[in-house]
Amino acid sequence: MNALIASLGGKLAERWLAGLALPGVVFVAVAAAAVRLGHAHWWDLRLLRQEVERLALGAPARGTGSALLIVLGVVLASVVAAMAAQSLERLVVAFWTQDWGRVGDAVTRRRRRRWNAAMDRYETALRDKARRLRSGDAAGPLPDTQALARACDRIALTEPDRPTWIGDRMLATAVRVRARYGLDLAAAWPRLWLLLPEETRDPLALAQADFAAAARRVGWGLLYLALGLLWWPAVILGLGLCVVGWRRGRSTVSVLADLVEAVVDLHVRTLGAALGHPTDGTFGTADGEALTVLLRKDR
Repeated sequence: MNALIASLGGKLAERWLAGLALPGVVFVAVAAAAVRLGHAHWWDLRLLRQEVERLALGAPARGTGSALLIVLGVVLASVVAAMAAQSLERLVVAFWTQDWGRVGDAVTRRRRRRWNAAMDRYETALRDKARRLRSGDAAGPLPDTQALARACDRIALTEPDRPTWIGDRMLATAVRVRARYGLDLAAAWPRLWLLLPEETRDPLALAQADFAAAARRVGWGLLYLALGLLWWPAVILGLGLCVVGWRRGRSTVSVLADLVEAVVDLHVRTLGAALGHPTDGTFGTADGEALTVLLRKDR
């Protein structure tokens, strides 16, 4: 047990150092340069070098106590920046996955209209393609139904119910599980998680961590955007981090959603057996609906 705790502590320390401490130190260094240079001297490397030399060779650096205070100040500032990035991470996740209230309703309606229009084009092309194949009509190329299907998926995998693609991607998993098994994923997931072996939980935890890291990257980007008020090149850094984090969030949420759906496919019968509803053959919608009633404590 002691070895396990020591190993876990080492991994947590490593993740903290890579994910928070080092980006925090970099942010503090950029913030110090931004304060010293400002907009007027945004690329004055000579001025920046002089400032670094003054700090390194000045009287405070020659004293051990002063040097320790400087290091402590940098560490504390890095921790504060890391805590701010973590707080922004939670806000970014909420922005990606929640409904935004009335503003979100308008955005969702617009996305739903786009998705329905794209789905109409896909279904029309699908019917036209099937008709031409049945009749042997070879005049002109057949409709590219795969491209039209991808156009629908770029908006959402199922009819949009959230303002963002990321929010709809997770909801699509619940919709697909409900359609296939008649199971309420939100009610079933905590019990299903408790039944999973450790080797199955690890990929899910890793995917969740990757998704959180993507949101945290956007959080760092927002901090750099705020730093752009003092030094405009920080805006470029912030925009780059936000774009990379957003793209990473889309890819990681897809991995996470696929893993959740795979877990349901592979372990839904185990969940039924554990809840006193074993099935000998295929787990059908009637079985899922019975489990949903049981899990919701419906009367």
